[in-house]
Amino acid sequence: MKLIYKIFFIILFLYSCKTRITFVAQPTSNIQLNINDKTDKQIEDLISPYTLGMAAAMNVIIGHSPAFVEKKKPSSALGNFMADAVMESAIKVYPLSTICILNYGGIRSTLDSGEITVGDIFQIMPFENEIAILKLNTTYIDSLQNFIRIKGGEPISDNINSLKQIALSGQDYFYLVTTDYMANGGDNYSFLTRASERINTNIKIRDALIEYVKIHQHITFDTKIREL
Repeated sequence: MKLIYKIFFIILFLYSCKTRITFVAQPTSNIQLNINDKTDKQIEDLISPYTLGMAAAMNVIIGHSPAFVEKKKPSSALGNFMADAVMESAIKVYPLSTICILNYGGIRSTLDSGEITVGDIFQIMPFENEIAILKLNTTYIDSLQNFIRIKGGEPISDNINSLKQIALSGQDYFYLVTTDYMANGGDNYSFLTRASERINTNIKIRDALIEYVKIHQHITFDTKIREL
């Protein structure tokens, strides 16, 4: 089983690399594998160079965490950090972005105190989800508030007042930053599929988190409860 996990993370690592790779066909010999032999040395020798390369990349230190944080409802320091990081990345692409809302279930690990490595971020966000920005009519603000209340809370960026001001100003639209999973109606957010416009940033949530940590280095966690 450990071997299967190694192969999976190698594929994930290679897929996530931004460097464009040109593949050239080379003659090779077939290796007959016995799936029941979990210690097959041929397999170990085959994946060993990739395992070492992946381990080195995952162990790169990108910042520092002052405390152990975990996901909680209605909100948490970890969720606040993730939503703020995604929001910061989205604003660079689309400055009119109003607020970021992520899904609680998408947070897959905790973050320990001390050095933050690339591998730590991969554990928190192992999926290939990307940032999507949705143009929604302000009538959907009530739908968001009610649905998040029913779910017991979701990670929300520190732009709640901006959303409230839009609701009070009589503006017709606001721009929601979220994941492509939620934008596609995942986690029962079916009403998000009715957005009048969708901007696909092609930025992975994980990459936004890594970039945020690299920029801020020593993370300051916001522990206040965030609710719409």
